[in-house]
Amino acid sequence: MDWVETTGRTVEEAKEAALDLLGVDDSEAEFEVLEEAKTGFLGMSKRPARVRGRVLPATPKAKDGRRVRRRKSSIGKDDANSDGGSVSPERLDTSSKSVNGQKERNTVMQEREDDVEQLEETAAPLISRTELAVVAQHFLADLLYELDMLATVSIDHLDDESIDLSITGEQLGSLIGQKGAVIAAVQELTKAVVQAHAGESAGRVTVDVDGYRKRRREALERFTRSVVDEVIASGEDRVFDPMIASERKIVHDVVASIDGVGSKSEGEEPNRYVVIFAGSGVEVKEELGAEIGS
Repeated sequence: MDWVETTGRTVEEAKEAALDLLGVDDSEAEFEVLEEAKTGFLGMSKRPARVRGRVLPATPKAKDGRRVRRRKSSIGKDDANSDGGSVSPERLDTSSKSVNGQKERNTVMQEREDDVEQLEETAAPLISRTELAVVAQHFLADLLYELDMLATVSIDHLDDESIDLSITGEQLGSLIGQKGAVIAAVQELTKAVVQAHAGESAGRVTVDVDGYRKRRREALERFTRSVVDEVIASGEDRVFDPMIASERKIVHDVVASIDGVGSKSEGEEPNRYVVIFAGSGVEVKEELGAEIGS
C-alpha cells in the first residue's frame, strides 16, 4: 500500500490519524517522522507534527523455517512408505536439534539487539555549539512571534564559552523594560533553553536588544566613575539602587580598576545592591567572584 501523510498536535496523534486511514493496528504499520511538533512560547503549538505511514509489506518466510518444514515433510513421506507412516526417532531428534539451535541463535541475536537499543537510548545526545546557538535563536524568534513583534534575531558571537545574540527592530522598548528588567528575564529564559539541551556545557548566554546593553554599560561606567570620585573626596560610602547581577558586575569592574576604593554587594535578590567605600579593594575581588557566578 502507498504511503499516507498525516499531521497532529503530537507525533503520536499524527500516527493515530495515519492508522485510521490505513485501517490497521500499529503493529501492522511502519512510520517515518517528517517533522516534530513545533511548540511556541509558553507551550502554545505553532506547527503540527507530520508523519507518513504505510501498511507493513508482506515478507517471505525465513529460509531456515522453510528448510525445517521440508525436512519434516520428507521424513514423514519416506517413513510412511517404509513402515506404515511411523516417524523415525533418530530423524525426529535431528530435526528437533536443528530447530532448537536456530531458536537459541535467534534468542542471542535478539538479546544483542536489545542491548544496542538500550545503549542508544541511554547515551546522551551530542549537540554542537552552532546548533545550540540556533536553538537559542529560534526560541527568541518564537518569543517575538508570540509577542507580535517584528524584529530580527542574530547570532553576534559564538565560541566554546559564550553565545551572544541580539534583537533588532522597531518599537522594542517593552522588551527592554524598566532598568533592563524584561530583557534580563528574556536572557535567563534563553539560557535555560540552552541549558536544557547542553546542561552545564551551555556556557554564558547574553541577549541584547537594539544595542541597549552597550549603551547601558557605557552610561553605568560613567556614573560609577563619578560616584567613585565623590567617595574618594568625602571618604563616605555610597549606595547604589538595586541592580541585576550583570550590572552589579559592571560597577565592580570599574571600581576594581581604580585605586583607593572598594565595592561590595549587599541585600537579597531581587533587591541586591552595590556599596562603594573608601579603602582596600580586597572585598572587590571576592565580590567579583560572587557576581560572576550569579
